[in-house]
Amino acid sequence: MLRAKILILSLCVLTTAGCGQMPMVSRNANSLSFAAPHVLPGDARMLEQAQALDEITRDLVRKATMKGAAAGAAAGCGLAIVSTSESAKCLAGAVAGGAVGAMIGNAMGHKQADERLEIVSLSRVTPVISDAQKQMARMNDGMAQFISDQNDEMASLKMQRADGTISKDDYDARLAEIRATRAEVAEALTLSAEQAHAAKTALKDASAKGQSGLDWHILQIDTLEDEATSARARISLL
Repeated sequence: MLRAKILILSLCVLTTAGCGQMPMVSRNANSLSFAAPHVLPGDARMLEQAQALDEITRDLVRKATMKGAAAGAAAGCGLAIVSTSESAKCLAGAVAGGAVGAMIGNAMGHKQADERLEIVSLSRVTPVISDAQKQMARMNDGMAQFISDQNDEMASLKMQRADGTISKDDYDARLAEIRATRAEVAEALTLSAEQAHAAKTALKDASAKGQSGLDWHILQIDTLEDEATSARARISLL
């Protein structure tokens, strides 16, 4: 029993450490440097929020396209921290065990319908939808101020450049940072909209194959896609 507790604790520590090292966004995550003293705090904050939405919607696609039984078995086996052979054995056993339980718990005549219910695990999808909605709301709340602050700064930079209080190099460098920030935020919003669309398509496919109870989820993801698209449209690239 003591050895089992130690093993579980070790796995938890390893898992936590591994997650802490994962970047929020795999695409162009290091293209900006927030160490520059003249970068507005709002730039970094909006970019972080956009990257968080991108990450959440990518997770939404994963949750909407993985079969519930296989996804649950993978999570239980801790595939990220065990060897390939061990994970394969564990996953095979977990899925097999789940299949046996399903056969015992359901009538033989409803086997096909039961399998359809495994297409999407709503207990995994629903929390991610909620997280995405909250993140999208944060972005909507801050978008107008983010754009306004950058526009004001660009106007100020032009005035400073005109009266010679800043050098051309400093002027060009800051404009480049503003352009890069806007491009990164726009890219993250575009990806988020595309990923929301992919998740919505997966749920529609599951519904067409017989899974019920998906209407609310499809509607919420459709709204999320529209909001991400609308937010992207508000950003003019320089």
